[in-house]
Amino acid sequence: MTSPPNRPIRLGVTGTDTGIGKTVVSCALAARARQLGLRVAAMKPIESGVVERRVPESGLSSDADRLRAACGSTLPMSVVRPYVLEEPLAPMIAAARTGVQIDIAVLDAALAQVEQDADVVLVEGAGGLLVPIDLRVSYLDLFARWQLPLLLVAGNKLGVLNHVLLTVRAAETAGVLVRAIVLTSLSDRDATVAETTNFDALVTLLPHYTILRFPWVDRPDDLDILAAAAEGGGLDVLLSPSSP
Repeated sequence: MTSPPNRPIRLGVTGTDTGIGKTVVSCALAARARQLGLRVAAMKPIESGVVERRVPESGLSSDADRLRAACGSTLPMSVVRPYVLEEPLAPMIAAARTGVQIDIAVLDAALAQVEQDADVVLVEGAGGLLVPIDLRVSYLDLFARWQLPLLLVAGNKLGVLNHVLLTVRAAETAGVLVRAIVLTSLSDRDATVAETTNFDALVTLLPHYTILRFPWVDRPDDLDILAAAAEGGGLDVLLSPSSP
């Protein structure tokens, strides 16, 4: 069993796009942390498109549900996910279309609850880093406000190099640390040339960053499988108290 750190390991999970595995990686990291004896809590500050993303076979209706289950959390969903919006749109748009006002103070209060008695805190964004929450605040602004190092999840496909470099540059400009980049396999089919070369290219382009790989998982609600994938992908480095 890993000794709990003196202060929580905190990560803001962002992506190069939507649908590239942020929730799968977050759940895998949570499941692995629990295997190591760490107390884990997660938060999805705003979730949109919940109805469209139902997963009937698992009984889990949203990304926030899956995060909560992976953490073994008893926190109420109103804390894990303070805002839920039905349309699968950026929070700024989905909220405006239903007359919802997103209050950052509500999100601050929820994070304070999530962090209580946790050794690892994961905060998952929506889509990419600059997705707007309102006219003035993006997820980058929220992660900067909360001083969260970033775990950047990048879908392994053609175009990912540009998406990763743009995201890293935006984070650097805002003074937000990128803790690691996780390149995810998006299917189990034979890899394309781009998919076979992207990892090495990222290592070359970003030599001072931690670059990890996460395999395709065909049973994303099996926590044992997710934890094994996290361990095999080297994500344990993110759970070390001595990590920067």
